Amino acid sequence: MRTRTKIWIGIGAFVVAGSTVSGASAGTADRIVAPEVRAQDWPLIDSGRKTGSHPFVLAQARGGGEGGEGGEGGEGGEAGINVAAAASDPVEYGVALQVIAAHFYAGLAAYEAKEQEAGAQMFAHGLSEVYVEMEDVFRQRGVKGLGEALQAAVDAAVAKAKVAEVRKRARAVFTAIAAADRMHPVSKMPAAIVKARIVAELIDRTAAQYGVAGKSTELEPYLDGLGFAIAARTEADTAMAWIRRRDMKVAESLSSALKIAARAYPGVTRPKTPPVDEAKFLAAASAAKLAVSAAR
Repeated sequence: MRTRTKIWIGIGAFVVAGSTVSGASAGTADRIVAPEVRAQDWPLIDSGRKTGSHPFVLAQARGGGEGGEGGEGGEGGEAGINVAAAASDPVEYGVALQVIAAHFYAGLAAYEAKEQEAGAQMFAHGLSEVYVEMEDVFRQRGVKGLGEALQAAVDAAVAKAKVAEVRKRARAVFTAIAAADRMHPVSKMPAAIVKARIVAELIDRTAAQYGVAGKSTELEPYLDGLGFAIAARTEADTAMAWIRRRDMKVAESLSSALKIAARAYPGVTRPKTPPVDEAKFLAAASAAKLAVSAAR
């Protein structure tokens, strides 16, 4: 039986989400160690510090299965997840996890940049917009501890906890996502191609969100795109050498699109003028998807 969880954001506003978020063991996630990403390793990470490490962590590359066309439909990068497909499609499943991660990458960056309200909102959206929809699929696949980690991070951000505490909670989320990634559906598609398709879908969302963010003066649409860009690069970093060994054309198309994404989203501070041409960004994203779809 599901409980109803209220996620309080700001004054008088809340999201009501259906979530069990109870009783799961964190033991599995605690044994997953994901390497830390330094700020200098990813140029668009900019939380106002000139040096030092950054708490973003990599979800390690896992085994694969046969991928589909994950993450399609809707306007902008915030298009929904095909929950039914995610139950058996490792690409859709992986995209769902990385869309959650994207919200926490951007939310943490915003929180560290003293945009606490925006950071809390991003965390809450990762929980309410994706996890809650995917909760039954995660349960069926034996995922433990992800809901608890997400809720704890939301609670800390909403309470305006110290940055170190929010960072700790976000790290726990990324560790739980890495553990959940191990539980993905399996089929005959090579793991490198599965990972490449996930990256291509994330790039596609990044490019689509760029157009949406360009039409808004609000920070949140931009942060959505920033999160997708970080998630795409993070996933690519786990598997790019692997992808290059299998298909250099696919690797090059992904790398080209990722470079544009890094320029499009240079940091938490929104650029005053558009850094890249939207049409060229969309074209690069489409080229990457086309190259990946042809890879076997």
